[in-house]
Amino acid sequence: MVSSFEKIDIEKINELGMTLNPNFSKLFHIDNLNKNEKIYIYKENNEVLGFIHIAINFEIVDLLNIVVAENSRNKGIGSLLIDYMITDLPKNIKKILLEVNENNSEALKFYYNFNFEVINTRKNYYGSDSAIIMERNFE
Repeated sequence: MVSSFEKIDIEKINELGMTLNPNFSKLFHIDNLNKNEKIYIYKENNEVLGFIHIAINFEIVDLLNIVVAENSRNKGIGSLLIDYMITDLPKNIKKILLEVNENNSEALKFYYNFNFEVINTRKNYYGSDSAIIMERNFE
């Protein structure tokens, strides 16, 4: 089930986040989010199996992180998180922006399935890998 996170979930969110980036907890401060940030979690049997982390800036949403536990991938959890997030967005939102490593073909395919389009590339953003900037418009 997808819901907003609670303080009890912070440790597991940080654990999952560190599978993306070892410095996740230092970079994102889940225990002290900015007022414009939201995190939605997917839980089964009281265990956090995935989360999505966004920042809402006026009419634009930045998708900061989406993570699903490795042993729970390809079961639709990421799709449930994206769908829930989109449904819960304020009505004034015009677009969602994100960045993804050019070599993360699984994530790119996932975002294309949700009507995200490539709008730019940041060369060598991840060392020798580039970042693909994607957006989904609601206008």
